[in-house]
Amino acid sequence: MTRMAMQSILLNSGEFRTLPNDSSLTAMLAKNLQIVQVGYELLDSGEGVKTKQTIYAIDEEIIHDESDLIYTRPFSTMSALEQTRSTACPTCRQRRIIKDKWAECLVCQRRGL
Repeated sequence: MTRMAMQSILLNSGEFRTLPNDSSLTAMLAKNLQIVQVGYELLDSGEGVKTKQTIYAIDEEIIHDESDLIYTRPFSTMSALEQTRSTACPTCRQRRIIKDKWAECLVCQRRGL
């Protein structure tokens, strides 16, 4: 999915007061470990000018189903309640929600860190 397609989905969901601009959306996608860049698409921007847009996808190495999202989210995107439940992973030192029976966060488990 390209940035423009993502903005369209966000706009149609009606859950946002303001949508992120192209630069901030690109920065958020690039910094999120749940998202990977899978290629490029050439889009016609008018008058014969083509621009290269990055195509993003969910990182299927660590996200197997929707329930995995909460365990892989960055600390800065967690709600206040989730932040209080999060702990630092002993392997990667990132603050994540870790189940009691797990020794490390889901990202470290799936990537074998």
